[in-house]
Amino acid sequence: MRIDIEPEGIPTDPPLAAIKIVTLEDYETATARVAELAGHVEDSAEGRELEALAAAIMEWDEAHDDATAWR
Repeated sequence: MRIDIEPEGIPTDPPLAAIKIVTLEDYETATARVAELAGHVEDSAEGRELEALAAAIMEWDEAHDDATAWR
C-alpha cells in the first residue's frame, strides 16, 4: 500500500495523507486495518487514518467492481 506522506510526517489536518491501494494484498491489509480501527473517536489520529483508508478502499472497489464496467 502506498501512502503519500508530507516530509514532516503524517498530517493531522486535512488534507490527510493520501493512501493508494495498488495490489490485492494492499486491499486486504487495508480492510483488516479498518476492522482494527472501527469504533475510534472521529477526530483522533486513528479516526483520520480510518477515514483515509475507507476512501482508498472505496476508490479500489469502484475501479475493480465488475458492475461498474456496465456504465
